[in-house]
Amino acid sequence: MSILILLPPTPHKRKQTTMQHRRRKKPRVETLTRELVSYPSESQTSNVEVTRYASQVLGAVGFDEIEEIPYTDAAGVHKLSIVAKMGKGSGGLSLMSHDDVVPANPDDGWTQNPYKPWVAAGKLYGRGAADMKGPLAASICAAAHFRPNQLEKPLYIMVTADEEVQGVGAQHVTARSRLFAEASSGYGIICEPTRLRVVHAHKGSLAMRVTSQGKAAHTSSLKGVNANMKMIPFLNEMAKLNKQVLTAQRFRNDEFKPPHSELSIGINDHNRATNISPAQSICTLNYRPMPGVDVDGLIDKARKCAKKYGLRFEVKHRGQPLYTPRTDPLVHTALKLTGKRKAGTVAYGTDGMAYAEKMKQMVVIGPGDIAQAHTVDEWIELDQLHKGVDLYTRLIDHVCVQGLN
Repeated sequence: MSILILLPPTPHKRKQTTMQHRRRKKPRVETLTRELVSYPSESQTSNVEVTRYASQVLGAVGFDEIEEIPYTDAAGVHKLSIVAKMGKGSGGLSLMSHDDVVPANPDDGWTQNPYKPWVAAGKLYGRGAADMKGPLAASICAAAHFRPNQLEKPLYIMVTADEEVQGVGAQHVTARSRLFAEASSGYGIICEPTRLRVVHAHKGSLAMRVTSQGKAAHTSSLKGVNANMKMIPFLNEMAKLNKQVLTAQRFRNDEFKPPHSELSIGINDHNRATNISPAQSICTLNYRPMPGVDVDGLIDKARKCAKKYGLRFEVKHRGQPLYTPRTDPLVHTALKLTGKRKAGTVAYGTDGMAYAEKMKQMVVIGPGDIAQAHTVDEWIELDQLHKGVDLYTRLIDHVCVQGLN
């Protein structure tokens, strides 16, 4: 279930609240980034409070429809994603961000409180400054330059939960949001940090889990069954499969650096003591598929191998690679407006892994550097924030005001 909020026009004869005042005074990107960063929204906790704040700001700058997509995660924590719309019709332009962040432990070496953002030497510091509350703030500040009656095509801003947890929030948006369904025929800008370079493709994700069952007993009794021993033949075959994915041409895509992805193999028996026969052994298989790679064939090989050795097999998550051809009008427009000559690729993934199921024309462009994501004393340059506002403003003008491809 999603909830659509229709915001009423501001009354004429009322004392202005702080948010009504923002209708006349556009938010400053540095200030808005600080405010967003000040909300701790680590993925294992709720993001509802910061998302409600973002929704309030979006309403104040002119978005007249805001759809809420709430859900409860596997740990029972309430999460919230939103899709906001300015203007009429469908298609248009979508600016896509997330507001969850990875954990920030002050004991890891932070020089100041990660949720009390600070500025020094032209950089704004704090958890999520680069990934990606700064880019989110830039998209909102760009939208604030426009009013609904100026737009020939609609503008959407999407803010998701749990991007850092396999894009769960974006999966809910893709499956449940009416406004996203409207927007999916248009163009999407994923605002992850790229230093404002145009990224036309990124890798997807695949997570598989294989479990062997044993029998717990004291190892001196010889009555136990070691689940790890049952897993070893399967692991040997997965090691051979990993060599294939790292060398075979069918798993290669030269648009990416590196041009292959590994089959990352993990193993854990969660055993409580070394003198107990492990009752269970769990193998995790993670792979980052590139466009054009036969993922179904890879899954089928792993599944048949697990069955061969009497092991339980599950596909835990699957996210599509993002790929918009370099010849696409969106890529050409993005290159023209950024002044760049060539679109590139990245090895990481974004919410685009979920959105790609319905939206076919997307690129990744955002202020800040992905190298700062998830780091201690994470920062984004103020200059990048201002350039991000300028670029998003020109994109909105091109697509939504002028109505151009």
